[in-house]
Amino acid sequence: MKKLLLSIMLVALGSVYAQGNGDYVSMSFVKTTPGEDYWTILNEKWKELHQMRANEGTITGWDVWYRPNTGSESDWDMLIVTVAKSPDSLNANVGIAKMRPDYSEMDTEIFSEKNSRARTIVYDQFLVNKGLVFAGNEGETPVVPRVAVLNFMKVGYSDGYRYEMAENRLTTVESLGNRAGWGLLKRLDLAGTDIYYDYMTVDFYENWDTFMSDREPSGTGAPLTRQLRDIYSLRDHKQSVPVWLAISVRPEE
Repeated sequence: MKKLLLSIMLVALGSVYAQGNGDYVSMSFVKTTPGEDYWTILNEKWKELHQMRANEGTITGWDVWYRPNTGSESDWDMLIVTVAKSPDSLNANVGIAKMRPDYSEMDTEIFSEKNSRARTIVYDQFLVNKGLVFAGNEGETPVVPRVAVLNFMKVGYSDGYRYEMAENRLTTVESLGNRAGWGLLKRLDLAGTDIYYDYMTVDFYENWDTFMSDREPSGTGAPLTRQLRDIYSLRDHKQSVPVWLAISVRPEE
C-alpha cells in the first residue's frame, strides 16, 4: 500500500513539474554575408511566407534574433526560430513557389542565388519544449519580448528526467524576478557524450536594461539553496548568449 501511494505521489509530482507545452522548435544558427543585406530579404520575402504559414495553422511562431557584438571571427550572428505543434509542420508549406506563386523559373533561380549568397546556415538544430513560465500563459506559444538569453547545458545521459524536474521546480512565475519569461528546451537532433549541449534554458527580458540588471550582481555570498545545488550537480552550464529580437511572427486574428 505504501509503495502504491508513493507511486501515485511521484506521478502527481511529475505532472505538476513537467510544465512544458510540447512545442517543437527548429533553430537555424546563421552567419550573414557582409554587404548582401540578408535582413531585407527576411523582412520583404521570408517574413511574408511565415506569416502565411502561421495564419494557416502550420506553425505557431517564427522569430529572427540578432546576436550583438559579433564580428568576422564569430561562427554565427543570427538565429532563426520556427515553432510548431508537430515536428512535420516545421518544414511544411515552405518554398519560394508558395511565397511568390507568380515567379517565373528565372525569377526563382535569381532569388535562390541571392538568398544563398546572403547567408550561411551554420547549424540546424531541433528541440522540444520541456518547461515554460510566462505570466498568464496557458500552454500557447508565447509572444516573446525583446531580449533572450540562451543558456547551453550539458546533462548526463541518464540525468535528463531529473534535470527537467529540478528546473521546473525551481522556476515559477513568482521566481522570475526581472525576467519576462523562461523556457526549457531539450535537444532532439543529436545526442551523446561528444555533443556540446543537449538542453537549453532561455531567459526572456523586456529590454537590455533588465537583462543587465540581472547580469551585473555577483551573487549575495549566501549558501546555495538545495534546489540550486541539485541542478548544478546535474548539468554543466557551457555558455550563455544574449540575442535581440528583430522579427516576430504569430498567427493573426
